[in-house]
Amino acid sequence: MTGKTKRWDILFSILSLTEVNYLIPVAEKLTRSGHKVCFVLFHDAAKKLLSEKNIAFYSMHTLKETIPYSKLEIDELRDFQSQYGIANTRDLYIREKVGYNRNNEHELLKKTIHYLQIMEKILAENDVKLVMQTTGAFAANQAVYYAARKNNIDHVFFEHSPFNEMALFLLNTYSCDMSDEIMNAPVSVEDKIKVENYIRKYDEQKFLRAASDNKHLYSDMRLRKIINAENAKRLKRKIYHKYISREKEEYDEIAWVIRNNFTRMFHRLLLSRYYVKPRNQNDKYIYFPFHVPSDTQLLIRSPMFQFQECFIEYLSRSIPFGYRLYIKEHPAAIGGYWNHIIKKLIKNYGNISLIHPQVNSFDLIRNASLVVTVNSSVGFEALLQNKKVVVVGDAFYKNRGLTFDVYDLNKLGSLINNALNSCEPGRDDVLNFLAKVYKWSFPCALFKMEKESCESFYNYLQTTNFQRLKIR
Repeated sequence: MTGKTKRWDILFSILSLTEVNYLIPVAEKLTRSGHKVCFVLFHDAAKKLLSEKNIAFYSMHTLKETIPYSKLEIDELRDFQSQYGIANTRDLYIREKVGYNRNNEHELLKKTIHYLQIMEKILAENDVKLVMQTTGAFAANQAVYYAARKNNIDHVFFEHSPFNEMALFLLNTYSCDMSDEIMNAPVSVEDKIKVENYIRKYDEQKFLRAASDNKHLYSDMRLRKIINAENAKRLKRKIYHKYISREKEEYDEIAWVIRNNFTRMFHRLLLSRYYVKPRNQNDKYIYFPFHVPSDTQLLIRSPMFQFQECFIEYLSRSIPFGYRLYIKEHPAAIGGYWNHIIKKLIKNYGNISLIHPQVNSFDLIRNASLVVTVNSSVGFEALLQNKKVVVVGDAFYKNRGLTFDVYDLNKLGSLINNALNSCEPGRDDVLNFLAKVYKWSFPCALFKMEKESCESFYNYLQTTNFQRLKIR
């Protein structure tokens, strides 16, 4: 390898201890198979874990101290963005501004550019075949992604599939969409049967994911969601890393996170008088589920819908007279929305109902005349139930002939009217599409610390990426 220091068949980038703990067994198995594996760490506590396993790594926080930051003037910044294919550098750190209360834009820009410069050095000095990381909208995630693409190195994001205990692996893109190869391939009888069984189980259980998954994350925003053994353990670990071991990580705003959680609980309390539960199944309503604020689904894939409260105002004016607009907070973000705007909309428009967090989305979908979504998993659930869906954002189920797709928001009202007066999508067409989504997904329960899950992740690499990339 002329001019290259080391060869890395795969470079894992991680932000959290959960990620590194999940990927260590995968890395060990890859190493035993003869592959060269390395990690890029944005969490210094992982250094000890990897050192104990004799796994190579680069620590970004250490490299920030040893690799100097090259300041860019305005003209240089434009050229820099162009080299990396970045439309606006602000997009790389906006997640931290709106989601972590980091307001020093000059420092955020400096950190983001520095990460890109460090990644550029790592990739230029080493022969890297593949870069992998979990999907994220943080500056660290995006710096790794854009640096890999600039250097023509394949990059894979991995995230949960809409199907339970399955994963999606997105090659060289942030877009969550199926390839033409999968869409044009014939549907196997076996995959169709699996989907039918999945729908049958979903109808019986009335929820998409296992009830034990993230039970605290998806619980109501009450005191027990904040004060519990799991959060106490996490807080103890954060305090130890920040103040005792002095191990740096990307997101260690302990006081702000605690304050934000109690603020959300207070907001949930203030909204409690506005919560309602559907009483009459014959009510005509259109259902819009809130997305998690500042999530990749919004910030990266559908950025114009970041402030969903504003869209709800427009949506409430776009639905026909005689229909109500049912809105419901995402279970992982209860109390995390602009409650003063929601209260004002409910008072002023008269056709909006804020549904109680404890009401199951399954029933809201089942009894809705129409589901409107940006790109939520609720849209996928609606297809499982064979319901009509209006899609306003960038979703993998958009433009497949099954949904009513909005490309011009000025025409939202007329498209909603058209959807209400149309028939449900053909059941066989829906099943064929879902079977293709199933084939697109890979059997792998991400971040479950079980041997089978790590084996599945390893199998993905062996059967898909390594064969395609001809990695030994």
